[in-house]
Amino acid sequence: MTIVAAQALLRDHRHRAWDLGRHDGGRGPTAPGRQPDRRVVVVGVGEPVRRSSEVGGRGLMDGHGAPGAGRQPDELAVLARRVVALGIAVCVPVLIGIWFTDARNDPWVRWGYPPLLVFLAAFAWVLLQRSRWAVRAALVTLVGLEAWWVLVAVGRIAEAPDAPSAWASLVPTPMLDVAVCLIVGFLFQAPRTAVLHGGAYAVVVTGSIAAALTRQPDAGDSVWLAVRYGVYLGVFIGLLYVLSRAKERVAAAVAEAAAADATASRMREMAYRDELTGLANRRRLLEELGFQAGLVGPGHPVSVVYLDLDHFKAVNDGLGHAVGDRVLQVVAEVATTVVGPDDLLARLGGEEFVVVVPGTDQTGAVGLAHRLRESLPAAIEAAVGERVTASYGVVALVPGESPAEALRQVDGLMYRAKAAGRDRVVTVEG
Repeated sequence: MTIVAAQALLRDHRHRAWDLGRHDGGRGPTAPGRQPDRRVVVVGVGEPVRRSSEVGGRGLMDGHGAPGAGRQPDELAVLARRVVALGIAVCVPVLIGIWFTDARNDPWVRWGYPPLLVFLAAFAWVLLQRSRWAVRAALVTLVGLEAWWVLVAVGRIAEAPDAPSAWASLVPTPMLDVAVCLIVGFLFQAPRTAVLHGGAYAVVVTGSIAAALTRQPDAGDSVWLAVRYGVYLGVFIGLLYVLSRAKERVAAAVAEAAAADATASRMREMAYRDELTGLANRRRLLEELGFQAGLVGPGHPVSVVYLDLDHFKAVNDGLGHAVGDRVLQVVAEVATTVVGPDDLLARLGGEEFVVVVPGTDQTGAVGLAHRLRESLPAAIEAAVGERVTASYGVVALVPGESPAEALRQVDGLMYRAKAAGRDRVVTVEG
């Protein structure tokens, strides 16, 4: 079920990689009751997401099985180690209680549990470390615990009066702790490595128990029980392997979903961003105009400011296209500081820029145009050594007006400003 859910998540993200290009985050025309994000935010492309084939094949706790974008690479590894440390914290009081109740009659509990508790405390401390050596140290500690339980099993058998009593002394703690060691091994290691490690440990445990039992009287049935226990351990290891592989498939599906999400973000950025200036592009502008035209009303005026740089062709021809590109970038940089946080600043194309100003009437938009007119020439001159002015047209959106109609009207006003001598602001009344 988990794998199916992860695969469904992946399909959903793959679909969104194409669907997000329609509007800003799925808002605007597709959600009439919501305001779109009108601020232009240039999102840098993040770190590359690894292919899903690079996700599997490592243990969860080694910090390399990246579960997806947005997380630190070892975040889940640290979480898994903390879970094991929490399990140790739960077991320690139980072991202390066993020591108080059984220490008088059981020398293995009396002398063995104190160093075991110290060992477990050290194990928990190692698990909580974020350094790279923590995994190796934890593996060494795990092998030590595995050896400890083999020693306990053989020792209990050796001191028992007969084979049935020896077998009974292994239930439940030593046998249960062998299984716990196998589980923890799959958390620390890649599935194949964990299978080999667990299989070798199961053989050692089974062989050691069987060999120790053969030295006891009436060993026949008990040795057979030890062999059956070894078979059960093998089946248990197989189940752990299947679950571990399923975990890897889920991690791979989540990583692919994250990669698809990152791809969708990059596609959305390319679809709506002007590459040279980092502003919104024509596509984003037209969608915003259409959306705002549907919101225009007595309580929500929307205005449009259209500016075209004067004699920009002469700048390109005389100073070169690199200088011309820099002029456009300066316009974007300065205009971004002048427009409001809810305004959409876009490059329509060439040397033409448009500002959509929601919540502002035509008079307020004219004031914005004049602030741009005063700020841009000096900033451009400081950047490239050439004073460049602009001509402005300002219009208020009409309810239901199409983006093309709005642009035609404000474009006409801008050309009237050029015809009147350039470097000026023209509105419908002007």
